[in-house]
Amino acid sequence: MDGFVFPTSSSSSPSPASFSTAGHDKALQFAPCEVLGQGWAGNVGLHEPLDGAAWGDGGSTSTTTRGRKAGPARPDEPAIPHVEDERHRRDKLHRRFCELRAAVPNVSRMDKASILADATAYITELRGRVEQLEAMAREAAARQGAPSAASHSFRNLEAEKLEVRMVGPKAAALRLTTAAARHRHAPARLMDALRSLDLPVRHACICRVAGVTVQDAVVDVPAAALRDEGGLRAVLLHRLQVSG
Repeated sequence: MDGFVFPTSSSSSPSPASFSTAGHDKALQFAPCEVLGQGWAGNVGLHEPLDGAAWGDGGSTSTTTRGRKAGPARPDEPAIPHVEDERHRRDKLHRRFCELRAAVPNVSRMDKASILADATAYITELRGRVEQLEAMAREAAARQGAPSAASHSFRNLEAEKLEVRMVGPKAAALRLTTAAARHRHAPARLMDALRSLDLPVRHACICRVAGVTVQDAVVDVPAAALRDEGGLRAVLLHRLQVSG
């Protein structure tokens, strides 16, 4: 028959109760509630916070985030500036395409690729037209400009014109302009006149422009009587007329 449980002492702290049986020497002992509470808390882990909370230094909990770590906040900058820039760029590009579509007279389709192709073809056409007009203008100037300029330059020109200018105390520059139809050997006539007057030639050149022969010469004037521009010109014209 089962026995009774007797406390060891009434004044001492509570101790585990024990049960004894008649046929067994072993006794069952129960731990106090405080010890059971500590053991239960140690096994279950009640001291750990739930839902990812961690104990702080002051006993408070702080929530931790999972995933990518958030960057520092920038209150002074716009939230998404690149989106605004992209939108402005697209708006500006759209306006440019609208202006290009308005400038091209013939647009096959309204998409951007067709507008660019039509604009390229139109620019090529305009360039060809400009080149054609420039060629026509050059041809017209070649047909009419050169004869009119020659006729204007030599409209009042005499058959033979002599210009004399002193370029130093004993040197003179001469220019003889002669119509080719009047005198076929004008350069030889001028050289004969200079040789007859004993005027050494320093420099001489001959060119022919629009049927007119132009002779330039620089000569020495040793005689004091011929150092006057008017007198030298008169003597040379006389020699030219004599040589015929």
